[in-house]
Amino acid sequence: MRVLTRDDERQAALAHEAIAADFQVTATVLLELEWLLRSAYRWTREQRALGLLSLLDLPHAMAYPLHARWAVERMARGADFADMMHLATAEGAGAFATFDRRVRKGAGADAPLPVETLL
Repeated sequence: MRVLTRDDERQAALAHEAIAADFQVTATVLLELEWLLRSAYRWTREQRALGLLSLLDLPHAMAYPLHARWAVERMARGADFADMMHLATAEGAGAFATFDRRVRKGAGADAPLPVETLL
């Protein structure tokens, strides 16, 4: 977060040092980062998408969820990021079941797995 927001220069400098070596970005980190940028920092959807993609594009970002980039791109188009990350990390599942019809719409035709609405 400090790398993106630079709201604390001392912590931002330490964060930049940390990402100068190989690192992993977990799904939970992406989820919390998006939530903080949205709720506490009031970043727009476009700003959040650009920020998350810039994190995934860092040269030392060695591992992150397979479909994380897809989830960010779907969020940029209006989908709920948490819903898209749930889909993005459901590797090996045959389908993603939900009661929320907006998930299927937000996921679009290129979803990493089929979305089944239960109602």
